[in-house]
Amino acid sequence: MKRIILLGAFFLIFTSFMSLNAQWARTYGGSDEDNAYSIDQTSDGGYIVAGYTQSFGVGYKDFWVLKLSSTGAIEWEQTYGGSDEDVAQFIQQTSDGGYIVAGETWSFGAGYCDIWVLKLSSTGSIEWQQTYGGLYRDYVRLIQQTSDGGYIVAGYAFSFVTRSLDILILKLSSTGAIDWQRTYGGTYNDFAWEIQQTDDGGYIVAGQTYSFGAGSDDAWILKLSSTGAIEWQQTYGGIDRDWASTIRQTSDGGYIVACGTYSFGAGDWDFWILKLSSTGAIEWQRTYGGIDRDWSQTCLPTSDGGYIVTGYTESFGAGDRDAWVFKLSSTGAIEWERTYGGIQGDYVGYPTIQHEKYGGYIVAGYTESFGAGKMDVWVLKLSSAGDIDPCCGFIGSSYAVVSYPVISPQDTYISDQDTYIFPQDTSIGPQDTSAIVSLLCQASIQLSEPECVNIGGKGNKANKITVSAVDNNCHTWAYLTIDKVEIFNKGGRLVKGKGVYVIKGSDIYVYPEGRGWSICVIATATDSSGNSQTERICKSLLKCKK
Repeated sequence: MKRIILLGAFFLIFTSFMSLNAQWARTYGGSDEDNAYSIDQTSDGGYIVAGYTQSFGVGYKDFWVLKLSSTGAIEWEQTYGGSDEDVAQFIQQTSDGGYIVAGETWSFGAGYCDIWVLKLSSTGSIEWQQTYGGLYRDYVRLIQQTSDGGYIVAGYAFSFVTRSLDILILKLSSTGAIDWQRTYGGTYNDFAWEIQQTDDGGYIVAGQTYSFGAGSDDAWILKLSSTGAIEWQQTYGGIDRDWASTIRQTSDGGYIVACGTYSFGAGDWDFWILKLSSTGAIEWQRTYGGIDRDWSQTCLPTSDGGYIVTGYTESFGAGDRDAWVFKLSSTGAIEWERTYGGIQGDYVGYPTIQHEKYGGYIVAGYTESFGAGKMDVWVLKLSSAGDIDPCCGFIGSSYAVVSYPVISPQDTYISDQDTYIFPQDTSIGPQDTSAIVSLLCQASIQLSEPECVNIGGKGNKANKITVSAVDNNCHTWAYLTIDKVEIFNKGGRLVKGKGVYVIKGSDIYVYPEGRGWSICVIATATDSSGNSQTERICKSLLKCKK
C-alpha cells in the first residue's frame, strides 16, 4: 500500500480545484438498454433511482428501482413488471421512509396502457399497487406526496375524450384510493409534464397545449385549487412549437418554468426559462442554446436564489448528444455551464436533478458512451460548480447564446371535466437484479462511512471517519492535510466547543449528542510536484449507543 504523509493544517495550500462534496460518476446496467428517468436523495444521504430495464426482469421492459449509498454503491435493486412493457417515470421518498413510484404499464389494467402506482417499503417490498385508466391509453409523468399524506398524479389521457389527449390529474389517498379526478383540455392534444403542490395547498401544473395559444403548440400553465378547480390558466409561446417541462414555486411565491422553444433562440430547439409572478405574469424570460437542438428538462431553485438547469445539447459537447447542466443567477445570467458525455448519446432525463444536502447536485439519465450494455443508467454526483474531478475526461465546456424573447401570456378558458376511473389491483412481486456497476471517475479525497468504536476503555463510543486520498490518472498523491472539521447538529447549526471531535492521524473521532448530526471535512491532497487539490466532503453521523 502506498504511504501518504498526513500534514498539519498549517501546510501552505495551492488549490487548483475546490469542490463541496466527494463527487463521482457511475454507470449501472446489463447487456441491453437500461435508463433512469428519476432520482431522489434519501434521508440516509443515499439515493433512490427509477426507470426501466431491458437487461433484467420478466417482460419486454420492467420498472427498475435502485437504492444507492452516498458513494453510489448499490444497496438493493429490484424490477417490477409483467410480460409486456412497464416503464417507471418518477420516484420519491415518502414521509414513512418508503417510496412512491409511478409509471405506465402495458401488462396490467383496464386499457391498452394504464398508469401504474406502486408504494414500496424502505427495502423495496410492495405495500400496495394499483392501476388507473380507461379503455385506451393513459400516461403519467409525475407523482408527489401531498401535505395530507396522499399523492397528486399528473399525466395525460386518451380514454375520456374523443380523438385527442387531455391533461389528467388524480388526487389519491395514502392507500391509493381516488379522492378526486379531473381532465383539462380542448379540441386537440394537451399534455401535463409536471405538477407541484403550492404553499396554499393547491397545485401548479406545467405542460403543453395544441388546443390554445399563439403557435402550433404552446407552453400551458394551470393553477389549481386543492380540489382541482382552475384558479388561473395561461399559455406562453410564439408562432412555432413551445412547451413547458417543469415548474417550481419560488421563495417569493412566483414560479420558475423550464420550457423548450422552436419559436425563439439561436438555433433549432433552445432552452427557454420563464420567471413568473404568483399570478402567471412574466417577470423575465431567456433562451439558451447553440445552432443545433438543445432540449430543456428541469430548472430548480437553488439555495443562493439562483437556478440549476438540466437537459441535453447537440450544439456542444463531445458526442452526438451530451447531458448539459448550467447554473443561473436570480435574474437568469449564466454563472457556469458544463457538458457531460462521450462520443455517442448521453442524456439527462426528466426530472432528474436533486440538490445535495451539503451542496452540489445529483443527476441521473442514460449513457450510450459508457457502461456494460447498449445503454446504461448513469448517475453523476456533481459539486456546486458542476465538477467531479479534473481528471474526468467526459466533462466539457459550452458557450450558450442567450437571447431575450418578448412574449405575453394568453388567457385560456377551459373548465375541468370529471372522469370516472376505478383503481384496479395488480399482484406482482419484485425481482432481484444484478447490475454491472462501473466507476467512471471520482473525487480524489474520500471520507469513509462512519462506524461506532469504543474510545477510552470506559464504554464511550464515537463515530470514526477516515480521510484518504485516491490516486488517479493525473496525480499520485504524496501528502494529505485535514484543514478544517465542521460538526452540525440535527437543525443544521454548527456545533462548537472542546471535546466534540478529535483528530488522530487520518482518523477523526466525533461524539454526537443526538441523531441527525453530520460532519464536513475540508482536506487537501498534494503530489510530489506541489500540485494540490482541496475538497469539502460531508457525511451523516451515527448515533452510537453506549
